[in-house]
Amino acid sequence: MEKRITGKHFILITAVALIWTLIVIGFSTSMGARPLRMYDWSPPVFSWLITMAWMWYDRSKGR
Repeated sequence: MEKRITGKHFILITAVALIWTLIVIGFSTSMGARPLRMYDWSPPVFSWLITMAWMWYDRSKGR
């Protein structure tokens, strides 16, 4: 069964990446133990970028 990528898929992926980024930042900087560092937020953000690029590529190919 083939499904088309729609705008809802992009919104869902963005929401999951944003929520996960906030969770990671919240746990890593809880109670002011240390300042926010790049490796706190970069893995979820870059995984979102890779996923969005791949979805955009698939959509442009008509898959």
